[in-house]
Amino acid sequence: MITTRQYLKFYSKDNDGRIKLRKLFQIARDEGDITETEYWLLVYTYADCRIMRDNTCAKLNMSSTKYATSLNEALIKIDTTINKLDKLRNL
Repeated sequence: MITTRQYLKFYSKDNDGRIKLRKLFQIARDEGDITETEYWLLVYTYADCRIMRDNTCAKLNMSSTKYATSLNEALIKIDTTINKLDKLRNL
């Protein structure tokens, strides 16, 4: 079974995948599944493919430890959103 992190990394490899990720993150934010900070964290990390953690931390004004914790929480929430959307699709 593919993990959420692997799923996001796979789709972040090309431009079409990054567009899909932005839509997914937008849906999660609009549904209230993730916060604004988590939204931007996911966008910067996966949709914009920022390689340097320090640049993302500076952009969001957070420490590296907070970055790692917030990213893990955001990944759990995105996994919930993906599962919700998958259930809707299979109805």
